[in-house]
Amino acid sequence: MKAIVKHHAGYGARLETVDIPEINESEVLIKVKATSICGTDVHIYTWDEWSQSRVKTPYVFGHEFSGVVEKVGSAVTNVSVGDHVSAETHIVCHSCPQCLKGQFHICKNTKIIGVDTHGCFAEYVAMPSENIWKNDPKMPFEHGSIQEPMGNAVHT
Repeated sequence: MKAIVKHHAGYGARLETVDIPEINESEVLIKVKATSICGTDVHIYTWDEWSQSRVKTPYVFGHEFSGVVEKVGSAVTNVSVGDHVSAETHIVCHSCPQCLKGQFHICKNTKIIGVDTHGCFAEYVAMPSENIWKNDPKMPFEHGSIQEPMGNAVHT
């Protein structure tokens, strides 16, 4: 598949061909239909001080997206192939003290797609099914891709 890859520790990114992600039993594979560019993506692209201390290259970046479920893992029950979806981009560990108390929003081991894992600036992205929410199929994909930043603003 084609993907935008942060290919080196420096300014820029490039379009590359990479493998379609494999999924495990609790993940879904999503055909990406729209993405949004976040300030985080700009930090990564320009390779500022923050990204230099956080990002491990090479990898696919981007974390705001919407798309269509292409494949589901054997344990997935909340979404089905063909569903229109977006995602909560913070992947939590479920094992730190905060997660064990149900305080997932302050998980000490949170990973963010497109920062700590491969992201959505690609034709496909793999995500834990628990991070997926269904969108109304009538919603334009472009609107679905900005739900994550909209949620940040609402909850702030």
